[in-house]
Amino acid sequence: MYGLIFAIIIFILLLVSGYRMALQEKKNVSEKIRFSYGKPAGKRLTENRRNALASSLKLLNPSCDESDLIDDITWSDTGMEDIFLQMDNCTCAAGEEYLYSRLHNISASADELEKTDKIISGLQSDEKLRVLLGSAFHTLGFVKDRTLPEYLERILSSDKFINPFFHILADLFYPVIIFIMFFEPVAGVVFLLIVLSLQISSYFSLRKQAEERLCGMSMITRLARMGKSLPSGHPSEPGKMIDALSGDLKSLRTKTALSSFVMNSGPDSSGGILSMLFTYINLLFHFDLIACAFLLKGVREDKDNILSAYRMTGYLDMCLSVASYRAFLEKKGGYCTPEFAADPGIFISGGFNPLIDKPVANDAATDGGVLITGSNASGKSTYMRMIAVNAILAQSVATCAAVSYKASPFRIYSSIAVSDNILGGESYFMAEIRSLKRIVDAAQKNGRPVICFIDEILRGTNTSERISSACAVLRYLSELKVIVFAATHDLELTTMISGQYKNVHFTENITDDDVTFTYELSDGPTNSRNAIALLRKNGFPERIISESERICSGLTKQGI
Repeated sequence: MYGLIFAIIIFILLLVSGYRMALQEKKNVSEKIRFSYGKPAGKRLTENRRNALASSLKLLNPSCDESDLIDDITWSDTGMEDIFLQMDNCTCAAGEEYLYSRLHNISASADELEKTDKIISGLQSDEKLRVLLGSAFHTLGFVKDRTLPEYLERILSSDKFINPFFHILADLFYPVIIFIMFFEPVAGVVFLLIVLSLQISSYFSLRKQAEERLCGMSMITRLARMGKSLPSGHPSEPGKMIDALSGDLKSLRTKTALSSFVMNSGPDSSGGILSMLFTYINLLFHFDLIACAFLLKGVREDKDNILSAYRMTGYLDMCLSVASYRAFLEKKGGYCTPEFAADPGIFISGGFNPLIDKPVANDAATDGGVLITGSNASGKSTYMRMIAVNAILAQSVATCAAVSYKASPFRIYSSIAVSDNILGGESYFMAEIRSLKRIVDAAQKNGRPVICFIDEILRGTNTSERISSACAVLRYLSELKVIVFAATHDLELTTMISGQYKNVHFTENITDDDVTFTYELSDGPTNSRNAIALLRKNGFPERIISESERICSGLTKQGI
């Protein structure tokens, strides 16, 4: 009897301690949200989480045309995964998945982007709302290797795994055993040990089979519980959407109210004493398995409502993250919201690449093609990535790293960082050919204008074929009204396609001891070379330097 009273006291103390820790965690979360605002996220993705994000991309864009999505080559070329990780201050899995998907999807209409801008701007101007909303989303939390839509799909396509009434009946043995212990303590203890061993051993077996269902159901109950802490009654644009989300979650919260107390445990739980406590309670009573079985029917009926609420949560959390990113860009060099025009062209003032610590801003203005020349390491590739990143950000999250941005909506492609495919047995040149071919194919299809970025076109072949083929490809793209930014070392191209392409260049300052770069764009083709100067700067033997200069002088006289 005294042991039972002692156990009850310990249980109450654990509940009080868990409650106090939950309050402290809530305070810590609020402080973290305030502290991280306007700072780069700097997250890292595990392989499992990266795979989950790739799956969410397909689930959130089931009917998108390929041209509406940034393909893998362009995503890699432009450093968009690093941009995503820099931007990802999301406080829950739904937001991270939505942000990842949105940065890939460039099909949003001007009206959709304007709506997104209003939500983001509303959050920018209201710190209290940002903190309350982020804290609420933190309740949903993150998962290791699956998304909620994936869990739902698996849960609803699987067979029933337990009879909940059998487990309820098993739990009724506990009060019977306690009653027996008053009259036959030894027999009661024996019966208790037998029941405990059966309950614990069967739990581990069933838990392993039900892992995916339990993780999915735990996410659903956390989503429902999140609705209770959403800040309501704000008259702003984000406030209206928050109220709508709260309304959608109300019926789900009613159905999962009891279950949420016992589902907050396991590998995807938020942790803490209460979570640990319920893990042991579930071990003895199977409450989470019972709740999961009873919830299954309600989840099946509410599937569309759950998915809708999850997506709305993701959208709002993404907007929180973009609001923070705007504050980060403001400190780095400024940001703007894009302006879209009907006529093909792109006009950027003061654009910079957010991934560079101390970026040099440049402009871009063209309704046709631009040929970029300049010496090694002068900034050609960085310049193209700046334009590409701004085009993607403009058409996905209505935010640009620039003073101003005006352009038509594009289909966006690049061929910048081509590499050998060793495992596939594909040479560098074949990889480059395939990369260029997809741009030509896109240009031949009807749809939004194409903008593309090509670095050192056809560098993988000999000089004469490279120049002639590059000239033909660039002319062809120009005839199809593609907005082309192409970087090259082949100065012959600057005259061969001068009628169709605007010439710009980057330069450097060469002294006896050093080579310094301005990273500022100038009009016209380059007239400088710095390869030999860079050899000298990096300590190559003087014999190599002098021999290079002698041979270069002879080739220059021959017009090469």
